[in-house]
Amino acid sequence: MKKTLKLLSNRAMFKQLLARDILDILAELNANTWCDLVTLRRHLDNKQSARFYLNNCTAEGHSFTGCDDRFYRAIQGINDTGYGLTVRKDRATGKLFAFNTNFANNFTESLADFFDDWAVNYNRGGK
Repeated sequence: MKKTLKLLSNRAMFKQLLARDILDILAELNANTWCDLVTLRRHLDNKQSARFYLNNCTAEGHSFTGCDDRFYRAIQGINDTGYGLTVRKDRATGKLFAFNTNFANNFTESLADFFDDWAVNYNRGGK
């Protein structure tokens, strides 16, 4: 019996590339631990996920929404879903931080003292 491979959609591939790029940035900046999302966005400009989004997820390389516009929606899509990233919101400032899941799992109790889960619904009309 032959096994058939399931093809990934462009968005699923974009999420995988984005997660990999973010983990690479975390490794470059501070040894696989954490970083705020604003800094991550600045470092993603020349990464493979941004180029992939422009070339494959827009109409002929042009779109009203660029990779940076889809950034938070894509981050929410990979948050705590097996890609190795956990995003939490700082209670004091409201800033969003990305944590390597291994780091976050080791410090769950201390993170809970300062950070809240990031829950947002990007569906139109609250569906």
